Amino acid sequence: MLRDDSINYQYQFANLTLNTQLGTVINTQGEEVLLPHLSYQLLCALCEAAPAIVSQQSLIEKVWPNNVVGDETLKQRIKLLRKSLNDNASAPTYIEAIRGRGYRILPSVEVTPLHSSNPSVALNLATDGHLPLRQGENYPTYWKLTSLVLFTCLLLFSCIAILVSSNHHLSQPNQDSLVDVMANSLDNELYQKGLEYYHRYRQEDNRLAIDLFLAAIERDPNMARAYAGLSDAYSQGVFQFNAPSHWQQLAIDAAYKSIALAPNLAQGYKSLGLAYYNRGWLTKAVNANLKALQKTPNYSEAMSNLSFIYRELGQLKQSLNWANKALKANPKNSVSMVHKAQTLTALGQYSQARNTLDRALLLQPDSLLAKEALGHWYLHQGEFTQAWQYYQALNNQYPEQLMFLERLAQSALYLDKRSQTLSIAAQLIASDDSNMQEQGLLLQYLASDNSLNPSQLNKSQLSNSRQLIQLYQQRLSKGSDRPSDSYTLALIYSKMGKEEQAYRYLIQAINQGWLASTLIERHPIFAPLKQQASLMQLIGEIETQLTLQQLR
Repeated sequence: MLRDDSINYQYQFANLTLNTQLGTVINTQGEEVLLPHLSYQLLCALCEAAPAIVSQQSLIEKVWPNNVVGDETLKQRIKLLRKSLNDNASAPTYIEAIRGRGYRILPSVEVTPLHSSNPSVALNLATDGHLPLRQGENYPTYWKLTSLVLFTCLLLFSCIAILVSSNHHLSQPNQDSLVDVMANSLDNELYQKGLEYYHRYRQEDNRLAIDLFLAAIERDPNMARAYAGLSDAYSQGVFQFNAPSHWQQLAIDAAYKSIALAPNLAQGYKSLGLAYYNRGWLTKAVNANLKALQKTPNYSEAMSNLSFIYRELGQLKQSLNWANKALKANPKNSVSMVHKAQTLTALGQYSQARNTLDRALLLQPDSLLAKEALGHWYLHQGEFTQAWQYYQALNNQYPEQLMFLERLAQSALYLDKRSQTLSIAAQLIASDDSNMQEQGLLLQYLASDNSLNPSQLNKSQLSNSRQLIQLYQQRLSKGSDRPSDSYTLALIYSKMGKEEQAYRYLIQAINQGWLASTLIERHPIFAPLKQQASLMQLIGEIETQLTLQQLR
């Protein structure tokens, strides 16, 4: 059926009805299925083409007409749409994936043209997970009701302002028009809604936050706060949700744009600090957050970020100080509590750390950051069996969160469960996430059966070791001062039997702030080094540094 873009349509398939005039998806029980904007657009594109197969490129062009995205973004959006529709990818009811060709609506689709009356002009707000639609698109009914109320309030406010202005004989030829006021209100609503989703610290919500910030920027290209929020969301995707590595640069670019538009905006510098952190530029990240605090002295998020970064740099007193300042500014911030707990864990104050983590989880029970920190709490104490069991449970609960799978593999390696480590490493390598692929290759190399007999390494293993060494050395040469990069090189060289290089990078990691002595002493890859007195001297140096930083 040839579609006429000037009219709306109703698409009925299986137990669902999509109405483009109202912008709704209703099931046979009369319940509305709430869809984020991009998911709604994706479903519309599939319905319009039914029963034809729509290629991935065609879907990308329809759903993201003004953005450059890849196939992985589409796959994630298909996954989110299926989740909203309770569709099963292995036995689909609604959306079928045709390998190598694209996607299509599986059931037959009945199309009915809708002839609507002229719609009233209304201000539409993003609520309950929906995103604002572009010009010419349609909205759910409750959006229009909300818009009408807001429009009426704005109109009343404008009339009062005009009357007050007239009574005081003020002449303001450049005063914003009512349309400008309405537009600014919508821009701010999009931005605030984006912040709300960002602070939920969940993968799907973080993607919604990105969409909302982009929508705000599309309406106002000079909105510095929206660029800063976009930078934070990209960084959170990299740090917590295994987003593609190129998001690191997107985060930096968005932060730079925010600062260029508003040099005195503290949020821009805080966002730049977070983006720098993801690149391994920890000292630069500290300086950017300190600059944010120069602009806004009581900025709790910048304080919380400083706590986290100083902890990784091994400056635990500074870390705890900033965590306490962040909590004083915002006592119920679960993220600041997690950062404080991680510092207490690094100091060996395990009871206080656990209490703080429990409070963070009480405030936000679904916080993946807090859950991951609790697993690290087990690892840091050398309780590897408990860590293994804990990460097994998390992996079962959150199978899509590869960071829990990676931590499970690390726990298995400490327990010398090499076959399990290799099996998990293979899953990570087979994933679509480049960061997890890298970790999978590292774990696969470290867990190989002959890891403690370097002369038996085969050509493939030697090739992997060279590739990994080149990767981490390249990071260090590009300015990374992240201790974990140096520590990883120490592991690789130790496995290769090159003790001198292993010591060299282990010393570097400790000087950069690696203070987890238990993870060094108990790591099976460092077993050959334990025969040397120099290793125990390095452990002693760590203990000295920790003693100097203990709570008084």
